[in-house]
Amino acid sequence: MPRPAIPRPLKGMMAGMMAGMMGRIALVLTGAIVLELLGIVALHQWQDRELVDVARTQSIAGQLADAVRIAETAPRPRRAGSMHDLAARGPSRQALALNWVPNTVITDHSVADARLAAMRARLVQADDRLRDREMRLSLMLGRDGGQHDLVGLIALDDGSFLSFRVNRYLRGPPPLWLVSLLHILLLVAVFGLAMVLVRSLLRPLRDLAKAADETGRNHTHAIVPDGPREVRQLAHAFSAMQVRLIAAMDDNTQALIAVSHDLRTPIQRAKLRAAMLDDAAAGAAIEQELAAMDRFIDGALAYVRSGADEEPRLIDVAAMLAAIADDTADQGADIRFRGPPSLILHTRPILLARMLQNLIDNARRYANRIELRLTGEANRYAEICVDDDGPGIPAEQRADALQPFRKLTPAGGEGLGADGALNQGAGLGLAFIQRALSGSPDGLTLEDSPLGGLRARLTLHDAGSSAEQGPPG
Repeated sequence: MPRPAIPRPLKGMMAGMMAGMMGRIALVLTGAIVLELLGIVALHQWQDRELVDVARTQSIAGQLADAVRIAETAPRPRRAGSMHDLAARGPSRQALALNWVPNTVITDHSVADARLAAMRARLVQADDRLRDREMRLSLMLGRDGGQHDLVGLIALDDGSFLSFRVNRYLRGPPPLWLVSLLHILLLVAVFGLAMVLVRSLLRPLRDLAKAADETGRNHTHAIVPDGPREVRQLAHAFSAMQVRLIAAMDDNTQALIAVSHDLRTPIQRAKLRAAMLDDAAAGAAIEQELAAMDRFIDGALAYVRSGADEEPRLIDVAAMLAAIADDTADQGADIRFRGPPSLILHTRPILLARMLQNLIDNARRYANRIELRLTGEANRYAEICVDDDGPGIPAEQRADALQPFRKLTPAGGEGLGADGALNQGAGLGLAFIQRALSGSPDGLTLEDSPLGGLRARLTLHDAGSSAEQGPPG
């Protein structure tokens, strides 16, 4: 027989609801409620089965049907004795008592008691010979006080009755702690299933949030439209916005690079003219200004590129720091390196060298004494601290020092460019480092130095391991 077809308008409405967030949430809630109700019904049925022994019911029903047959064939004067003899010979002689009575005033309690009605149905189901018999049932508390005896009458064809009593037929209810535990387990199971469904429902939103967090960090995160209709619409809109944003950032970067390169030619011509001036002092001053412009251009190019195209390689960070410290000391600086003889890490060596040189040059500009400290664990992470004894940066101004084109004034009164020799006076040095590390678990923090000045703490994670394997605490 073919199933009735769902009307097309109703089918379309249902499909539309299931495609949306509201419809799916309603489906999860409805499913949880239905499962809870089904579980409660199943628990009640289990409790009913626990109260009555099914195998024993089948045995009792068979004995009662045999007793009815014998009672109707035996003469009335001998029926009572026959019932006693039958109960004594039966397999349940300790549990089943039989008797014959010519009449009775006992009424049927199963009409008003659902439990008795269910017991009558079980007896009839166990032996079909009892189906058409009038049966009056009642329950009496057993001698032990915890279980109930089933007392009943079965009408015979001549109007007399077969009376019986089944000892301890109805067991006591399951312990309260067991029933409570089963209900708690049911609630936990339904709640866990609902949480799994909700988690899968929210997965597209988590992917979208991850893509939003990674936008503009030197790489893009592909967005696959998935999930409810509203989330798919949001993913499409975000993808379009991401494309426009990245295109605008690329245009700005290329424009800045082009302008920086175009400025090289007039600067070189100005240098030649300054060298040809008769006034040597004026020429030297002009060349100094042009050199500052060159450093500004180099800093701007470093800022927009930020080492994005460099691939991580396996290097010895300790050896790099020791070499940089030796080169800086050869230039007359008071600098010391403290750290292990070797520390292997996957990182971008050219970018790291530029960042370290930037921090060291910045310290040399305002301090007399510099210390490089290296700690970490091979193939996991490295922490590099550049300490100096200079004027430092006030705590309330350190966040500004990491922003591009910001110049600060230290306690000593000199103009602090928050940068190094690469871009002296441009305010791009620390901003360049901050930009280069964005989108990665690495980071740069500014702190008070034990030497009395500024500490720049550079934290690097191994590019081949997860961010969770970084420095403790």
